[in-house]
Amino acid sequence: MAQIGNCCNDQLVGVNDALCFTIVLDDTNGTAIDLWNDATTFVINGTIMVENNGTIGVAPTASLTVNGTPVGGFIVGPGEARSITMNDINSIGIVGAGGTPVGSTANVKVSFSLNYKF
Repeated sequence: MAQIGNCCNDQLVGVNDALCFTIVLDDTNGTAIDLWNDATTFVINGTIMVENNGTIGVAPTASLTVNGTPVGGFIVGPGEARSITMNDINSIGIVGAGGTPVGSTANVKVSFSLNYKF
């Protein structure tokens, strides 16, 4: 049986969490959709992956924001996937842009790992 709270005598214990979900993304007019926010004082590092399963030439692109700032060059077109590893993640968001005709959407899979010590 597990002894909760008495499992380690080390000063810091590492935690690794992973999340994965799919959103339906359209053009957000430059406004990021909040996907995750850190409400703790922990320094969280991790890897974020975005997979745009939209139709090429029709669906919008998906751009990543971290800590309220666009991640330079991280634009995922329909049929593409990208990942990035970052330090000190406090929030994750995504921005949809474009799509033809107007109102087109894409199924975008977002997955990320969160690694921290407490």
